[in-house]
Amino acid sequence: MNTLLTILPSMNKYLQIIENPKDKELCEKVIELFKKFDTAITPIQIENFILNDIEFPTSYGKFTQCQLELASRFGQLIEIYYQIKENEIKIRQKERKIIETQDDLEKELLELQKEKLELKILGSKRELKKILKEARVFFGFYEKHPEFHELSPEKAFKLEAEQWAKKTLNMPTVFEERYGKDYMIKALGKENYQKFLELRRKGFGLLPREIFEIKKLK
Repeated sequence: MNTLLTILPSMNKYLQIIENPKDKELCEKVIELFKKFDTAITPIQIENFILNDIEFPTSYGKFTQCQLELASRFGQLIEIYYQIKENEIKIRQKERKIIETQDDLEKELLELQKEKLELKILGSKRELKKILKEARVFFGFYEKHPEFHELSPEKAFKLEAEQWAKKTLNMPTVFEERYGKDYMIKALGKENYQKFLELRRKGFGLLPREIFEIKKLK
């Protein structure tokens, strides 16, 4: 979503290019709508659709995903820093040129270009607020699990293996299709995989590669 719609107290001047009064009235209502709209991912969305129990069935799985989400947002923060700093420099360049130029039209164009840069900075700051709001939710979950903060490599390996095994149980056909028999035996155990295999073939049929394997045998 374009966050520029949400960053200024008044957007009416941007509607000067609209000739039809009804269209202008419509756009005014849309602007008011987006001023109130929060583009950040909500805690409910994070809990149910990002840190969901199907993909991350263990607390450790959710914990490690939180770290990835935080790392991603910190990368975005750094990118926004450079965007803002670069545009601030460009604004100062425009201001210098505005002082130096004697041409009225050139001065007007430079003012317009400066205004666009200022609007970009406002948009970047709005995006930063959104990122930090989401980061607070992920960090809150991270802090709830101090037991995972200082794990030995052996313990972390065990917890990760448990997370992947439970995730495999939640989506067994997906994992079997992608990673094959050897992985399934490793994740579920030979006996459990054999039981699943029999039920899967009975209930859902053969995987595409199994069909080709049977044809090769013939």
